[in-house]
This record gives sequence, C-alpha cells and structure tokens, in this order.
Amino acid sequence: MEFKHAFHVFVDNFSTIYKLLVYRLIVLAITIGLSCAVLVPAVGCISDTVQYTDLQTSFSALWSDVIALNTADLQARLQAVKDASIAFEHLLSDKSWLVATVIVCMCVVYVIDRFLVGVGNYVTGALVHDKMVMYTKSSFTFTLFKNIKQAAIYAAIFAPITFVYDAICLVIMWAIISVGLKGLSFTLIKIFIVAVLFLVFSAVKFVFITDWLPALIDAKMKQRKAVLYTFARKGKNTLEVLSNSLVLKLIVFALNVAAGIFTFGAGLLLTLPASCLILSSYCFVNYFDRNKKKYFVDEYTVIGPKKEMLVSREEFFKGDE
Repeated sequence: MEFKHAFHVFVDNFSTIYKLLVYRLIVLAITIGLSCAVLVPAVGCISDTVQYTDLQTSFSALWSDVIALNTADLQARLQAVKDASIAFEHLLSDKSWLVATVIVCMCVVYVIDRFLVGVGNYVTGALVHDKMVMYTKSSFTFTLFKNIKQAAIYAAIFAPITFVYDAICLVIMWAIISVGLKGLSFTLIKIFIVAVLFLVFSAVKFVFITDWLPALIDAKMKQRKAVLYTFARKGKNTLEVLSNSLVLKLIVFALNVAAGIFTFGAGLLLTLPASCLILSSYCFVNYFDRNKKKYFVDEYTVIGPKKEMLVSREEFFKGDE
C-alpha cells in the first residue's frame, strides 16, 4: 500500500516538479560555473602541450571517420588515440600537483552542489508535508525562505555525509571492477555489475536517510536527534524499507536512463525533479504509516491509521474521538 499511497501523493504534488526544476537549473548553473572556474585554468595549463594537441587531433580524426562510416583507417585511428592517451597520461603524471589541486577543488564543488541539492530536498519535503497534513498548497520560494535556517543546517550535515558515502562506494566499485574483475573481458557484464552496485549502494543510503526529513519537518526534532532517529533502525522494518527502496531506485534509474537516451537528455529536465519528488513522497508516507498518522493523498481521500476512508476536511481536522 505504501507504493500506492506514495504514488498518489506524488501525483497530487506534481506541480512541485516545475518549481523544483527551476531550482535545480539554478543549482546546475552554479555548479557548472564553479566547475569551469576550476577546469578552465587547469586546461589552459596543458592545452599548449604537444601531448594534448596530439590527443585532440587523433580523437577528432577518429570521430570524423566514425561519422563518415570510413572503416578503412579505423584500426590506425584507434591506435593513434591509444598512443596519444598514453603520452597524455605521462604528461598528467608529471603535473601531479595540478591534478591533485583540480581533484580537491572539484570535490569542494561537489560538496557545494550536494549542499544546495539538500536545501532543495528540504523544501520539497516541506511542501509534500503541508499537502499531506493540511492539504495546503505552499509557495516554493516562501517555503524556502521560511525554512532557510533549518534547511541550511540539514544540508550542511547532509552534504558531507553523502560525499563520504559516495566516495567510499566509488572506491569499492573501482576495486571490484579493476581488481576483482580484472580478468573479465566482457564490457557489458562490467557495466551490468556497476549498475547493480550503484542501485544497491543508492538504496542502502536511502534506507538510512528515509526518516531524516520527516523527523525534522513533522516531528520538529532537533538536528542531532533527527540524525540519531533516522540511523536508528530498531522497529522500522529495515529489510522491508530496503526492498521498497531497491524497487523505487530501479524505477527511478530506468526512467532517467530512458529519458537520457531516447530524448537525447531533454527528458531529464522532467525525470530528475520527478525522481526527487517521488522519493520524498515515499519518505513521508512510510513515516506517517509507521507512526499511524492520518494524511491526505488527494483532496478527498485521507489515509487513516487502520483503513483508507473518505472523510470531510472538518472530520479530518477534528481527529479521532
């Protein structure tokens, strides 16, 4: 039933997607701007080198042959790209200080991006909560500024935690693919394993942050208490939530991949904010169901602690007698 109720809440809050899209585009512009500020000077330091010029020239020649379906010199083009790549790797090893600086700066940019995304997640959760509890359609901008302090504190905790977790997951996946599956020559199998690991790691992370926003927004917990509450899994049917999380993450992953491939990326403008909204809807539905709290799934339907029933707004706000 949680999937059914979460989907209804998602549909009922569908207009939030467009507001979240605008916010995410602003965040994307900031992230791209900061990334360019880091990468452009770094590229400028190596763009005049022979190795960089050879790599660019050989790759352009290969791409031109592929576009023109010219297979006669394809093997030679591939070898030229391979040789140029090896020479370029030697150049980067000689400029290890530059590479290290770029990596550190890009990590900082990633944390800033996660911070801004965290603020957006908090606002989205607040909008979903208002609709579920009072069936009130709140303004995204007003909710953002009204909750900016709480959202910023939440995001300041959320960003480094997710960064560390994502970094650990990347290291584990790299170790499995590069070391554990080093002798495996089938690229498709490696891609499949990476996709499975990504889904599992993403679902596990989602399990442990599912109750974070509901604890802050609905229960009005302090940040420290909310963090302890969300990571404490006692009595929360963790395996069931993990199973639901895997299904949700699989659906979200499939929709985003399909949108990226079949619409040449244009569909991601809709599916990415929609993914955030459906995940947020599930978090609150799971929290409300487990705590036996009533909530709206649409204008006329209220989910009670024991059964689904149609009640009036007056009966809903009056409560149980």
